[in-house]
Amino acid sequence: MRRHRVSNGSTRETENNINSTHIERVSQQHHSSVSEIQLQKQVVELQGIIQLQNKVIIGIFTCFVVVIIICSIFVLQHLPTPNDDLDLYKSNVRSGNNKPLQGADDIHKKSSSIQHHEQYNNFICSSFGCSLRPIELIELQLQLNSNNTPYNNQYNIASSNHIIMTHKSNRKKPAPINQDRSILIPSFSSISDNHKTTSSKALKDVNSKGNFFLGVFDGHDDNGHDVAQFASDEIPLRISTKLQANNIPMPSKFHPIEENNHTISAMKDIITSTFIEVDNEAPTTGGGCTATIIFRRGNALFMANTGDSSQLLVVYTPPNHFNKDISQRNAKYIHSPCSPDIQLHLQGSISLHYQSAKHKAHFPKERDRIEALGGKIHIPPKAPSGSRVIVRSSLHGEDVGLAMSRSIGDWEWTAVGVIPDPDVRVVNLDDFWLQHVYEDGGGGSEKKKVFALLGSDGLFDARQAEFVGRHLAYGLFESSIPLYDNDVNDDGEQQSHDQEAAFSKHMVEVGAKLVQMASPLKEEWYRDDITFVAKVIEL
Repeated sequence: MRRHRVSNGSTRETENNINSTHIERVSQQHHSSVSEIQLQKQVVELQGIIQLQNKVIIGIFTCFVVVIIICSIFVLQHLPTPNDDLDLYKSNVRSGNNKPLQGADDIHKKSSSIQHHEQYNNFICSSFGCSLRPIELIELQLQLNSNNTPYNNQYNIASSNHIIMTHKSNRKKPAPINQDRSILIPSFSSISDNHKTTSSKALKDVNSKGNFFLGVFDGHDDNGHDVAQFASDEIPLRISTKLQANNIPMPSKFHPIEENNHTISAMKDIITSTFIEVDNEAPTTGGGCTATIIFRRGNALFMANTGDSSQLLVVYTPPNHFNKDISQRNAKYIHSPCSPDIQLHLQGSISLHYQSAKHKAHFPKERDRIEALGGKIHIPPKAPSGSRVIVRSSLHGEDVGLAMSRSIGDWEWTAVGVIPDPDVRVVNLDDFWLQHVYEDGGGGSEKKKVFALLGSDGLFDARQAEFVGRHLAYGLFESSIPLYDNDVNDDGEQQSHDQEAAFSKHMVEVGAKLVQMASPLKEEWYRDDITFVAKVIEL
């Protein structure tokens, strides 16, 4: 019995062991299945994350490619072209080290300091006189060539005593905009002169013998026209204001020499300080401009120049008699295409006086100042006049060359000696007439004529000053259109008006021809903005 019981117990233990082993195996299989399911879930989740990451990466890369394409298109559309004044055109703005960038609102606030009282036939009248601005040559030519609208001199661009003209360059990028600015104030005054010019007197004043103001401002770099506009507005205004504030009298041959000398010294200080102030306060939207002015006050002519624009006085001597055939050939020349076979033959002669010197970095005085301040200058061996003041621009991250050693604006060049200070020259008109107009130092030839001329460098890129002077002298003094006296009856007044309009049209045609002859022979060649203003001076 005992052995039987023992046998039964062993059997039960064996069965229990087998069951226990089976359970463990089932449990292990169950755990294995759970682990596989969890692993599969993790793999699926990981695959989802990877797919999401791939989509994000593809999306970012696609956006990057799109941005690159857009930027490339933008850069290509705004790719700069060569410029005479700056080696590199930039689409970014240039600002001074201590001057905040100014937007259009800031420029407007500064320009709004000029109070325009009224406008009449292209004259803008203010406290210092009625100013005349040029009209783009293309617009004038459309009117000249129009069969429906006769030319009526509504813009007062030209007369028997003056011409003011501008023509924008042929550059396409960064913007096809005329960066030159010019101004003619026929009767320039200060309030202290007890003289107020109104629009009703503007047409008469343009032919007067009194005071006047001429200015040309040649902008460069992307936004140089902002600086040029500011300078053309502010310089005459501030000079006039300072004349009033300091109660500066007019120079006169009837005043003692000491008084005239004091007046002239004060005037030179006013001009220089005005240029410096305008430079300090000019809009910093990028770029700069030249500034050349001539204005008359009493018997003195004040000539100031900063940059590479030009100014000069021209004396015209008429011939003993005019040849009709030559006059007809000259008239044909004015209306002919540009050709070396036909040229202008001035029947009189001209002489140039007081031609301004351009401010270029290769001149010893300019070079010494710039190099003393650590500036770098590049001087082409075969063309020194093409010298450049080189600045490593922190804004642009590369070297940029400025074609002049003095200018208004151009903040990044200030630290290396590019200054706004003008060369100022004073011409005593009584002495000038005795030396260059009257024969033998006495009251001889009353037939000689004198005119002042200002021009941006685009006018002189392909032509010498004598060439320009001859064309303007022809238009002003050798026109075949007679002018009537002002003291005539009603019919005569209408005739005089018609003749003056005809003369103005003729003078505009002469100016257009001058622009054509000052332009490159091929249209695809680069042509700078061309701007000039001329005014007859009478003693």
